[in-house]
Amino acid sequence: MMSGEKITNIEEKRAEKTVISTPEDFAELLFSFTAHNCDPNRPYTGQIHTNEGLRGKQEVHGITMRDVADCLAIAFARTCTEDDEIHKKADDNTLSYNDLYTMKWIDFDPVAVIQCLTCEIEKRMRVFPNVAGLGDVEK
Repeated sequence: MMSGEKITNIEEKRAEKTVISTPEDFAELLFSFTAHNCDPNRPYTGQIHTNEGLRGKQEVHGITMRDVADCLAIAFARTCTEDDEIHKKADDNTLSYNDLYTMKWIDFDPVAVIQCLTCEIEKRMRVFPNVAGLGDVEK
């Protein structure tokens, strides 16, 4: 895309013209496509493989609140540390909540935690990946 080129940004059912003059303008435009609130009635308009798209329509069934908590612990372990031992524990289902207190936390992407959490929930529900065409993954 050329600097200064006009593009159409469709968000919240309205179209507006946006001029891209700087890299910051481009970054702001990209962010606007994912800058959703947590309104449970918002549309599933994201990419098919994301929580904001078709994948996000999957209803949660057949797991307990403890399962969800365990999935969150595993998501933290996978995304918030570079410790291979912690990663192995997450892979082997031997991670304990105490490991979260002893692992070395790094700067992390909170959206990566959310994405990992939902994938872990899908695995517990035995529907991972729940979008056709994403490939067969060992459950």
